[in-house]
Amino acid sequence: AFKQSSGGAKPPGMWKTMLGVLSSRQSISHPENLQTTRGYHLLWTGMGAQLARDVPFSAICWMVLEPTRRHLLGLLAGEQSNAAVIMGANFSAGFIAGVISSGATCPLDVAKTRRQIEKDPARVLSMNTRRILLEVWRNEGINGLFRGAGPRMARAGPSVGIVVSSYEVVKHIMHRKHAEL
Repeated sequence: AFKQSSGGAKPPGMWKTMLGVLSSRQSISHPENLQTTRGYHLLWTGMGAQLARDVPFSAICWMVLEPTRRHLLGLLAGEQSNAAVIMGANFSAGFIAGVISSGATCPLDVAKTRRQIEKDPARVLSMNTRRILLEVWRNEGINGLFRGAGPRMARAGPSVGIVVSSYEVVKHIMHRKHAEL
């Protein structure tokens, strides 16, 4: 990820960047070369922040998904259930769970993104999720912590809905096929 391009120049592509990171052999004694000397370690920049976001996201998502799904299936399915009812109930429950969990973990997503795109090598080494969150809070307030929440929730809702409903419909069809045998 690049914060800005220099002079309107096109940033390097994925393969050029990857090869540059993996083939770097410069001296670590020069701080200006720190990003290239860390080589493949740069690929792991922000992993702690990623986990700090994804673990709570998944926990919230499943805690919201299961009761919502059971409630919707109880309202819609009754005694008879078909693939369309299962898909609708599971998509709706997944959508709700995705929106709630992505909104709740948005500050952690902001911290992860800022950690991953930081360009200052000295700052990269001293950053952690807690420090980033405090810095954003001090400089930008609540708006900074929830920057990008709308697009993130707009992506996560349908994404979780599609994954959950696809899985549950395939499971339903396979159970029906197995019962016919």
